Amino acid sequence: MSTQVKNRFLVSAGLAFFLTHTMQIGIGVLGYERYIAKDAGYDAWISIIITGLSIHIILWMMYSMMNKENGDLIAIHRRVFGKWVGGALSFFFVIYFLTLGITVLRSYIETVQAWMFPNLNMTLFLLVFLTLIYYTVSGGFRVVTGVAFFGVLLPSFLLFFLYFPFRYGQWDFLQPVLNHSPKEIFASSKVAVLEYIGFEVLLIIYPFIKNPEKSQKWAQLGILFSTFIYVMVAIASFVYFSEEQLERKIWATLSMFKIVEFPFVERFEYIAIATWILIIFPNICIALWCSSRAMKQLVPISQRKLLIGMIIISFAVNLYLRDRQLIDVFITTISQAGLYILYVYIPILFILFHLKFRRSS
Repeated sequence: MSTQVKNRFLVSAGLAFFLTHTMQIGIGVLGYERYIAKDAGYDAWISIIITGLSIHIILWMMYSMMNKENGDLIAIHRRVFGKWVGGALSFFFVIYFLTLGITVLRSYIETVQAWMFPNLNMTLFLLVFLTLIYYTVSGGFRVVTGVAFFGVLLPSFLLFFLYFPFRYGQWDFLQPVLNHSPKEIFASSKVAVLEYIGFEVLLIIYPFIKNPEKSQKWAQLGILFSTFIYVMVAIASFVYFSEEQLERKIWATLSMFKIVEFPFVERFEYIAIATWILIIFPNICIALWCSSRAMKQLVPISQRKLLIGMIIISFAVNLYLRDRQLIDVFITTISQAGLYILYVYIPILFILFHLKFRRSS
């Protein structure tokens, strides 16, 4: 049941680092500190590390299945559940990846509206942005991977600006360490999971990686780098804001950029928001590529035609999500779906697959 892809469409195993990392660092990092600190306070940086470790295990499970099947999630579903049930489950993932891309785009638009342009013409913005997405994704997986590479590399200069909150922060805020119960830290870890979702795209991308079994170490390194960034940003926020201040900060990371001042730039957070488009752009491209690729394997329609359909759906849903409560419900639903996929569905699929594989062998 292996999925064979022509050599000219493959990317090197090392690029799994960028594909994994770029899917995990999205719009959520701009304001996740308030949510993870709700249960565990400033011990929440420990929760991030615990969550990161659990994600490494989930990734190992995914690679264990894909290496044995030598194929993607669609092939695994067919082996375990058969054509029709497996197809239905694969279709669920088509919807999941599509909504993942929509969520990232809508969240970014909301940030731009809140910080820069309250009267942003959303229709025009979506038309331009989604046209660029179509142009990139229709170029093929190698183009999407190139965008992911630069999407990690180019905005990385923003990390150096964590120096300012570290310099002016109150390190006493972190004391005492481990002041919360294991139950509270676990609750915070559960919230932190939502920042890691997205790397499941590897379940679809796998056949497009050269020597894919060797890419696992790079994907694991991508997750490790994501954990490092989340911990650094969380600690920077925790030492800079008191707990009372943090409760009122919806975008704590963006608020920290406000303290950066140069003679030629007064509002550095505007540069950060504009730069963030380089981070979310590959995020959306990969999500839509995976969605259209998975759908192509279920129905005999070209991926470009399917991509056009998904771009139109993204456009319509983004326009529909104008009310703040609707956006919250949409984002929460996708986040919860990601949580159950990682910690319930993949472990169950892992067990069923290995039972089936052993029996058929």
